[in-house]
Amino acid sequence: ERFEEKFESDDVDDRLQILRWFGMWRHKKVLRELRKLWLKADDYEIRAVAAEGLGHQKPYAKKAGRYLVQGLEDMTKLASREDPEGDELLAQTLERKAIVAGLEAVGELGYKDGWEDLKVYIDHYDDDVAAEMMLTCGRLKEYRSLPVLLEWFNYYPDGYSWAGGTVKVDTGAAGNQDAKAAKAKWKAKYGGRKKKARPGAWEALVQSLEMITGEKFQKPDELKEWMKENKVLLRKHGA
Repeated sequence: ERFEEKFESDDVDDRLQILRWFGMWRHKKVLRELRKLWLKADDYEIRAVAAEGLGHQKPYAKKAGRYLVQGLEDMTKLASREDPEGDELLAQTLERKAIVAGLEAVGELGYKDGWEDLKVYIDHYDDDVAAEMMLTCGRLKEYRSLPVLLEWFNYYPDGYSWAGGTVKVDTGAAGNQDAKAAKAKWKAKYGGRKKKARPGAWEALVQSLEMITGEKFQKPDELKEWMKENKVLLRKHGA
């Protein structure tokens, strides 16, 4: 009753404050209300606080985790505007806040079942989102993330340079058909990748890898070698 009364306030700060208090309670009714706000609220700041609350619902971790993944699946294209200004900048900020809160809550719950749906966030356009997804992999000690993290590591070996990637094509055709096919294949695979410094995401990558493996890597080849030495362990965990 206290929540319902105060959440009707016209003051956004009051609504966020009571929602944050409400989300601390672990109860099925709280879980249902948080689910509704997380999935349907028009205000992404409200969604972010609802996600925080879902992260507290550890007695119902599977349900809460499933709800979080459901919402995050619908947000993969958000917070991806390039050089936003004005209202777009505000929208970008709030969308980012919601996504980051959702990913963090998944890690808090220890919910691993959504890995296949969430791994796309490692390559998200926004550095804060990509970094949070990497840290979530670390919190979950998600060995399945290592091949994807290695791929990212190869693209951005130090956080400041972009290493690109290669493709192989053999069409069997004469002339320059192979070259044209290779160019098209490269563009499809790498052309949309953000080619600029990503030090924040790179630092989160290194931290995540240490959380998963217990080792601190500075170069992608070091991770590649570790994965080769621990292939039995990785196979055991589905990597």
